[in-house]
Amino acid sequence: MLRKLPLLCANLKEINKVSTCFASSAACEVRIPVPWGHIAGKWWGPKDKAPIFTFHGWQDNCGSFDLLMPILPKHLSFLTVDFPGHGFSSKIPPGLFYHNLNGVMLIRRLQTYFNLEKVSLMGHSLGAITSYTYGGFYPQSVNFVICIDGLSPLINPKRLDRVTESIDAFLKYDQQVVNNLSGKVEPPAYSMETMIEMMHKGTRGSVDKDKCKYIITRNIKESKLKPGLFYFDRDPRLKSGPLMNWPMEDLLEHANRINFPILATKAESSPVLSNHGIIKTVREIISKQNPTAEFLAVAGKHHGHLNTPEIFADIIPKFIAKYENTQKDMDLKYFEAIKHVE
Repeated sequence: MLRKLPLLCANLKEINKVSTCFASSAACEVRIPVPWGHIAGKWWGPKDKAPIFTFHGWQDNCGSFDLLMPILPKHLSFLTVDFPGHGFSSKIPPGLFYHNLNGVMLIRRLQTYFNLEKVSLMGHSLGAITSYTYGGFYPQSVNFVICIDGLSPLINPKRLDRVTESIDAFLKYDQQVVNNLSGKVEPPAYSMETMIEMMHKGTRGSVDKDKCKYIITRNIKESKLKPGLFYFDRDPRLKSGPLMNWPMEDLLEHANRINFPILATKAESSPVLSNHGIIKTVREIISKQNPTAEFLAVAGKHHGHLNTPEIFADIIPKFIAKYENTQKDMDLKYFEAIKHVE
């Protein structure tokens, strides 16, 4: 059962009454307080069920699930989350680095915030890796994990070179953040059509052009210096890359700790999970000691959950149905504390 907390809630289309948000099966915008600001997201489905925390990929946001959520069973509850620095979530202060484990710490915060004994997790790409990683650290705190085109943390063979590249990139992007906060400068601004083209090409075609809008909507702001044009508002420091690789022995030990139900899908036309040898070894370790583990190949590209969500319309519900009793009932009195975000 959830404890009563000051979580802020509002629908995207300026819902006039909070009760409308409670009763609606549409997405309800939420803001969860954290020391550096807030974590933003969308609550889908019943408000009296512990949600399945759902996380997006690198430089995306929770809008990438906007077409998948409506086709999943209506009795299930999901909280799709914007990682820090992404979407509508607060950026961390200037001078700080986005660490590989920030997402893991966020899940722990959410579990504590909602006072849940165990969490159910789903993620795409970085969100999948983060959910998997959390499960390896806290297997006793996880009901199940669903990984869409992502699994174990990846290893860059150029380990030391990558660290120096990340440090130099961070210093450059951190200065951009400082400059932007001054209000005297803005990131480059573009027309919406140009931004869609940039995103499509930036993902190497992984996001179909007509689907880019679902992510872009939460990643941009209108320029004050050039009205009618827009700029990307996600934190540029996210492009810095990770500081350190995982040692191989830690990855393998981590895999041995995945003792909870897990579903991992791999898109046939996706380059992700390209560390084939490592991923194969991880899967073998998990499969050997975890009879509830499921690994499936699916059609489509890396962003298949956005481009062709119907691919997952049966796969995800069938897996969840096996462990559905883990979605505990929650006291609706919790929502008496929710305030409408103006």
